Amino acid sequence: MSRLRILLAVTLSIAPIACGGGDLVLPNEGQASKLTPLSGDRQTGTVLAPAPESLVVRVVDRFGNPVAGVPVSWSAQGGGDVSPASGVTGPNGQTATQRILGSQIGSYGTTAVATPLPEDAVTFTTTAVASSLAFETQPGATAASGQPIDPQPVLRLQDPSGAPFPRAGVSVTVQIASGDGTLLGTTRRESDGDGRVTFTDLAIVGAPGARTLIFAAEGYASAISTPVSLGVGAPAAVAAAAGDGQSATVGTPVATAPAVIVRDAGGTPVAGVPVTFAIASGGGSVTGASATTGADGVATAGSWTLGDAAGPNSLTATVAADNVTGNPVRFSATGTPGSASAAKSTVGAAPATIPASSGSSISVITIVVRDAEGNPIAGQNVALSATGSGVSLTQPAATDAGGATSAQFSASGSGDHVITAVASGVTLGAKTITVTAGPPVPERSTADVPSGSAGVETVVTVRLQDGFGNPVTGAGAQVSLAVGGANSGARVRIEEAGDGAYLAKYTPTTVGTDVLDLRVAGQPIPGSPFTSSVVAGPADPDHTTADVPKDASFGVPIDFVIQAADAFGNPLGRGGDVVVVTPEGLSPIAATDQGDGTYRATWLPFTLGTVDVTITINGTGIHHSPFPIRIRFLR
Repeated sequence: MSRLRILLAVTLSIAPIACGGGDLVLPNEGQASKLTPLSGDRQTGTVLAPAPESLVVRVVDRFGNPVAGVPVSWSAQGGGDVSPASGVTGPNGQTATQRILGSQIGSYGTTAVATPLPEDAVTFTTTAVASSLAFETQPGATAASGQPIDPQPVLRLQDPSGAPFPRAGVSVTVQIASGDGTLLGTTRRESDGDGRVTFTDLAIVGAPGARTLIFAAEGYASAISTPVSLGVGAPAAVAAAAGDGQSATVGTPVATAPAVIVRDAGGTPVAGVPVTFAIASGGGSVTGASATTGADGVATAGSWTLGDAAGPNSLTATVAADNVTGNPVRFSATGTPGSASAAKSTVGAAPATIPASSGSSISVITIVVRDAEGNPIAGQNVALSATGSGVSLTQPAATDAGGATSAQFSASGSGDHVITAVASGVTLGAKTITVTAGPPVPERSTADVPSGSAGVETVVTVRLQDGFGNPVTGAGAQVSLAVGGANSGARVRIEEAGDGAYLAKYTPTTVGTDVLDLRVAGQPIPGSPFTSSVVAGPADPDHTTADVPKDASFGVPIDFVIQAADAFGNPLGRGGDVVVVTPEGLSPIAATDQGDGTYRATWLPFTLGTVDVTITINGTGIHHSPFPIRIRFLR
């Protein structure tokens, strides 16, 4: 027999003696003995809405008299919520709550528990059904891209039986259910007092084809329209399709005839649109000036011959329609002289490879300019340009009678330098000269030393330079790193990363400060030895622990303390992880982040027996989870 029952038995046996006469108080009179359901069970309501009736329970003593002041807690099963979640019985022994149903159709449970009667729970069942949206007017069967649909859709609310459901203020949204494209207009409308939802300006922008629309409101079954066949709309935009940005010898046609493409608002090409091409600047002429777009929406001029003067030329293409974006389209072209010929001219460099220097090592650039027939051109000015850094390049004099001229190149910056020769706007040719770097100079080398995390590879970046600051490649054997401090003796790998960069890698496992001795060719680089602060790695569930009691008392708070650690057992010493404590069969409890790697949570048990408590960090159970806790009524 439980301790509580023994106490009750003793009380019953001595009560008559203690009371002594006419004012005898019967055992348990006025004490909570039973929790019973009063009303609200087995209702039917609408999803995401309160049930029509409140759920009511009553607490009585052993003689059926109402008991006031008894705390009662409510809990929702299967989704949704209760409001309020707790209450106290009034003089009639009653207390109530409102059941708010979830988003799914079906049965939902609600449980009431009186605090002094934890094993005497009462369960209610509520069934959720869905109201729906229905079409009063379907959207028009055909529409042009970007143009309002006619007629516009009209919907109404209806209850589960299909009858009209007059409710104002229900927000209904619409979007494309099938087929691509963009929906224009006001896509959210509210129902009026009759439950009617009217759309007024919907339009679809997209390629030709069928579309369906879906209309949705929270708590109502959606409605999908019959197909809307979308056709090509009016001209809305024009753009160049071919022939822009060309160059040609003066007085000759450009290689590609100018062309434009006309599209509707959805980007679909529009056929049968008149387009007029006209010279805008630079002189010249155009043939086939009046054109019409084809099935692909493209209209093309016959040809465009540039003017006699070298320089810019322009031509316009105008669409004969209003409100067309990009209208008119402007084409540009450059008229070039016919003297210099890239095909016949030459560019040379000797030698092709030189060491980096400040001018002591040079390469001679030789240029010969010829016309299309191969004749040398005298008095031609040639401009040279070079890519890369540290370049010293002289500009050549005008060509001699043989069409030849020369210049000198040197550079302190290593790498490939492209020398380009241009005469009268014509690129005659290019030549590549390679400048090689010298040996690495420790004093000019640098290192980027990051902080580390236990279990995460630390990557130290070392950059080697020669005496001119050029990156030095192929010198990985000259780079060394020795690790001291917290992770002394850690194994190090050296990898070349290109462009003079080398990666020294090691993996720390201990929290603390590492001392890194970085050297090039046996000499320390500036700043060496460096320090790297190593912090704990990510939280590891297998090394995260918790203080959990094995025994606890009914209704007495249980405190949980969780210590987060990384995969090497290092305490994290910081917060930021998600720790959740979940007693078996109950809602999860989010632990409070203490900011120092520890987390705290409290659970107030209102159940008896052994309860498995699961503790997770970032969604994974920690060491020894779940933890069994034996809950006793009196401990």
